[in-house]
Amino acid sequence: MSIEDLKRENAELKATNAALERENAELKAASLKLQTQVNLMQTIFDSLSEGVVASNLEGDFLVANPSAQEISGMAPVEGAPEEWNETYGTFYADKMTMVPSTELPLYKAMRGETTDEIKLVLRNQNRPDGVLVSISGRPLHDETGVLIGGVISMRDVTQLEQVTKQLEATVQDLQMQNSLLDTVLNSISNGVIVANEKGEFLYFNPVAEEIVGIGATDDPPEQWEHVYGTFYSDKVTPFPSAELPLYRAIQGEITNDIEMFIRNQNRPNGVLITVGGRPLYDQSGSLIGGVVIFHDITQLNSTKRQLEATVSDLQGQNGLMDAILNSISDGIIVANKDGKYVLFNKTAKKMGGQDEQEFENVHISQASEKFGLFCPESEELFPTNELPLARALQGEYADNIEMLIHNPQLPERIHASISGRPIYDEKGVVTGAVSAIRDISGLKTAEKRLKAVSDQHIVQNHLLQSIFDSMADGVLVSDETGKIIMANPSSERIVGLSPFLETRDQWLKRFHCFYPDKVSPFPIEELPLLLAAQGESTDNVQMFIRTDERPDGIHVDVSGRPLQDSAGNWKGGVVIFHDITDRVKTEEALAQAFAQGRLEIVDTILHNIGNAINSVSVGIDTLHHQLTNDKLTPRLIALANAIESHQDNLSDYIKNDPQGQKVLPFILMLASDFDTVKEQWKSTVQRIKDRTGHIVDIIRTQDSYNTTGGTRKDINLTDTISGAVKILKDSINKRQIQIEIKIDSDNVPKEIRIQESHFHQMLVNLIKNSIEAIDELAKLGEPNEAPRIQFRVYTDSDFLSIDVTDNGIGIEPEDIQRVFSAGFTTKEYGSGLGLHSSANFVIGIGGQIQPLSEGKGKGATMHVTFPYSAIQSN
Repeated sequence: MSIEDLKRENAELKATNAALERENAELKAASLKLQTQVNLMQTIFDSLSEGVVASNLEGDFLVANPSAQEISGMAPVEGAPEEWNETYGTFYADKMTMVPSTELPLYKAMRGETTDEIKLVLRNQNRPDGVLVSISGRPLHDETGVLIGGVISMRDVTQLEQVTKQLEATVQDLQMQNSLLDTVLNSISNGVIVANEKGEFLYFNPVAEEIVGIGATDDPPEQWEHVYGTFYSDKVTPFPSAELPLYRAIQGEITNDIEMFIRNQNRPNGVLITVGGRPLYDQSGSLIGGVVIFHDITQLNSTKRQLEATVSDLQGQNGLMDAILNSISDGIIVANKDGKYVLFNKTAKKMGGQDEQEFENVHISQASEKFGLFCPESEELFPTNELPLARALQGEYADNIEMLIHNPQLPERIHASISGRPIYDEKGVVTGAVSAIRDISGLKTAEKRLKAVSDQHIVQNHLLQSIFDSMADGVLVSDETGKIIMANPSSERIVGLSPFLETRDQWLKRFHCFYPDKVSPFPIEELPLLLAAQGESTDNVQMFIRTDERPDGIHVDVSGRPLQDSAGNWKGGVVIFHDITDRVKTEEALAQAFAQGRLEIVDTILHNIGNAINSVSVGIDTLHHQLTNDKLTPRLIALANAIESHQDNLSDYIKNDPQGQKVLPFILMLASDFDTVKEQWKSTVQRIKDRTGHIVDIIRTQDSYNTTGGTRKDINLTDTISGAVKILKDSINKRQIQIEIKIDSDNVPKEIRIQESHFHQMLVNLIKNSIEAIDELAKLGEPNEAPRIQFRVYTDSDFLSIDVTDNGIGIEPEDIQRVFSAGFTTKEYGSGLGLHSSANFVIGIGGQIQPLSEGKGKGATMHVTFPYSAIQSN
């Protein structure tokens, strides 16, 4: 090889070496840039207040951010997944029952199961008092859809659960791998929707679909209001598509805390949501779409509405991720090791009152003065060296440092909670810090309100307890199992024994419950206290209770209501009862009088006689008025005086005198007027005569029944029914009720032997009951048909049956068993004794009486049967 060749080869080697060195330098620069980005993303991920843990299928932990360790009190511990419950101390919300490892959200996620907002208590050596956490879990899949592990996100909801149960906006998981980020986003509780500038959906997370009820659609944006069913918060006015936050976002507009109501075929009852929208720009500043973040505030509408910040789909698109970062409601600030701000989102700029250029020029030593950061108690400028970001630059972890922010851009100062985390390079050297700023003004206001309300509730509780203890009625409260957990002194006094803290089986053995007849056992499953514990309400249930302390028993009137927790689950029941023993005894004594055939029938007779006498009184008043205001007699006297004064020349006077010529026409007119008045008087006198005859007829009819007393005699069945109808003739005619009497003449005997007065009273009571039922229906509106009462008498084997049917108000199913109880009535002015006395008479001679009705508004039939052995002659 020649020297020239060697020189040429050497030159080529140098050129190649230089190219390799340039390429190596470029690779190092790219690697450093990528590592810096990864470190930044990891640090932001580590600064999230929500804990994130991911594992593979073998239970080896892949990811566990500092918040997860802070919440649980422990770093990830190597060990079998079956031992996780013992290792971390996982308990149900009762803080006593340990959750099996196989039921933990991460274990379920490894099996491919999804869980949402599972509340558990973590209690271990580092968390001896325990911490209440809300955990959601999702399975992890690779690009081919194969299950490769699970991920959970956890939030410390101890304070939130105790104060206002208000959603805390949390920064969600930002992870290095884009494949994990999508799963993390799917596990958050907020709905996230991203669309491009044409309105085509790029991202629609499952929570959004769950809240809205409908997923992504191909319909144009102008149709969104019809597709998804959007309304203003009044739930009536349609929310136009052009005003929707996502529509406005893809037009370049920003919206905050927009309340909307969504109702569609999949959400017929509707959901109330609060929405914030942001436009998306690429790195050149061109509008590329929009993003909305929303959450369901249907159950939280009474608390301060707050937009829960979420992070959307990274998938390697830095521009998209930056837009999502700017949509987070918490302020995010990143500083390098020199204290210069290198990354901040729009919320941070808004809170700091600075634009982007000014923000970049602020050094951390100027932060308190520039941004207006004050101590919450003294309202002095917050010391710079104590700022969470400054402490993080020194390698410290600062959590939830409270301070006030007040600057020209924030005239209404906000109460903020600020946390800081250091950023480390691969050698463990602090290269910067990240800080998260959260507006907790609403939480602070809620805390003050809660304390005020709590103090007020204490006073009210004392007052309610005093009222509870002083109530004359008994009050019993049970849990969902029927165990009595509360009782007032009156309940102890009324039932005669202490019911405190008795289980269901205990008090069922000690309380013997019957229907008001004191004999029929009251079904256990229908007891008001047990029904209330199962979610059913009862009103005015009458019962008879006998205990060892009350051997004679007491009558009580009981009403029950279910108790529910805030989630709508049945937690027990409460009953209020009062002692009606004295009232029942009085009513039974009164009912006995009715059973003897006196009070009810006398009341009916007096009512009808009163109607007839009223008619007589009206007729007499009419005659008196006509006689008092008589105008014919003075005219007749004037005529007589005129004739008397011309009696000597009467013929000439009538024939030739102008006044005399009027005498004959006047006499004819006077005669006609006297004839008209005579007919009016005859009509009035005839009406008085008829009414007087009706009074005599009522008295004679009733007297014929009273003379027999309690003796049995043969009576004509048809005449007796007609007589009962005659007693109530005025009431029947007034209402234009059609009466129909059908008697099976081939089989029914013409006469029966029975106590006539009691049988007559029973018929009158049944007719009167039908009349009142027709009146009750008329109060509800115009009846569909003419009112009628039908008597049907027929034989059935060895029994004589009498059906009294009306088309009145009918009987409710729950009242069928009570219509014959003494004092029971559904009518406004009823005594509740007429049917009771009728039933006593029928049952007393061996018969039966049964109410039949298809329900309210469908009429009723009183079915009465007598055995022939009781109504035949001896």
